[in-house]
Amino acid sequence: MKMPKKARIVEKHGIWAIAPVLIFLIAVIVFTSFAVVNKDMSKGMNIGIDFAGGSILTVELGSDILEDTDKYNEHYNYLESVLTSDEIAKQVVQYAKDNHNIDIPESSAVASISYVQTSGSDTGMSLLIKYDNISSAYDTKSNDITNERNEIIVNQIKEYYRVNYQDSGIEVSTSYIGATASASLIRTALIAVAITIVLILIYIMFRFEIWSGISAIVALIHDVAMMVFLVIIFRIQVNSAFIAALITIVSYSINNTIVVFDRVRENRKKAMAVDKSAILDNNSIVNDSIMQTLVRSINSTITTMIAITIFAIIGTASVREFALPVIFGLIAGFYSSLVIAPSLYCLMKNSVDKRKAIKKNIIKKDSKPKYAGAKD
Repeated sequence: MKMPKKARIVEKHGIWAIAPVLIFLIAVIVFTSFAVVNKDMSKGMNIGIDFAGGSILTVELGSDILEDTDKYNEHYNYLESVLTSDEIAKQVVQYAKDNHNIDIPESSAVASISYVQTSGSDTGMSLLIKYDNISSAYDTKSNDITNERNEIIVNQIKEYYRVNYQDSGIEVSTSYIGATASASLIRTALIAVAITIVLILIYIMFRFEIWSGISAIVALIHDVAMMVFLVIIFRIQVNSAFIAALITIVSYSINNTIVVFDRVRENRKKAMAVDKSAILDNNSIVNDSIMQTLVRSINSTITTMIAITIFAIIGTASVREFALPVIFGLIAGFYSSLVIAPSLYCLMKNSVDKRKAIKKNIIKKDSKPKYAGAKD
C-alpha cells in the first residue's frame, strides 16, 4: 500500500532522544532529593524490606476475626495507627538521644508499612505486617534503636488486647529481618538479565545481522532504564515483585523490535533485487518497515496494557507493585521499537554501507550515493 506521504522517522533521531533524557533528569532530581533529605542514598529509591531489611509484626487473631471483613479492618486500622504513631516516634527519638546520643528526625522514626498478609489457619491464623527498620544512618550497628521501637510497639499492642480482649489469647510478636537475602536476590536477577541479553543478541545476530542485534540490545537497555527511572519518580516500592517485573519486560519488550527488523530484512531483500550495484537507502527502508508494522505493534501493546492495567486497578498492593513497572516497561518498549532501535540501526548501517561502497569504488567519498530502487 502506497503511503500518501513519505514517513520520516529515523531521520529525527535527535528528537526521539529528548523524552528519555528528560525522564532520566527528573529521576536524578527525585532520587537526589529523597537521598539528601533522609541522609541515606538508599532512600533515593523506595526500597522494600526484601532488599533493605525490615521487621514483621505478627498478631495471632484467629480465623473467626480475620475472616470477618469488619473485624479484620478494625484490627488492621488499629495496628496501622500504632505503627505510624507520632507518639511512639517521639519515644524512639527520646530513647536514641538519651541512650545513644543520636539525634533522629521524628519522620525517620515512624514506621513505613511495606505490605500486609495473613498466615496460618484456624485459631493460629495471624495478621502479618511488614515495615521498615530505622535507617542505618541513625541506628546503631547492633540495631538497638530498631529493636527498641519494636519493643515499644509490641508492648502497646499487648496492653490494648489485654484490656479489650482479656480472654482471647491473642499473641503479639515482632521479628527483625536483615538485608542479607537481598544480595542473593539481586545477584540472581542480574545474572538472569545478563544471560537473557546475551542470548537475545546471539539470536538476532544469527537471524538478522550484528547491527540489528546491537540496536535491539540498546533498545532493551533503554526499556529497563526507563522502567527504573519511572519507578524512582513515582516512588513505587522496589522489592521481589519489581525484580519479577524487570525480568518480564526483558523477555517481552523485545517482541515489537524483532517484528520491525524482520520487516526491514524483507524490504532490504526486495530493494537489493532491483539493483545489486547500488547501496541501499536504509532510512527509506526502515521508515517503510516501521509504518508497515505500526498497527501490529499498537495492537499487541494495547491488548497487553489492558490486561495489566486491570490487574493494577483491582489487584492488591503487591500486585500493583508488579503491574505498574510492567506498564512503564511496555510503554518504553513500544517507544524504543518504533524510534530508538530503528534510528540507531540506520545510523550504524548507513555508516558501514557507505564505507563499503567507497572501498569497492561504487561511490566516491564526497559523492551522493545512488540508492537501490530509488525513483527519479
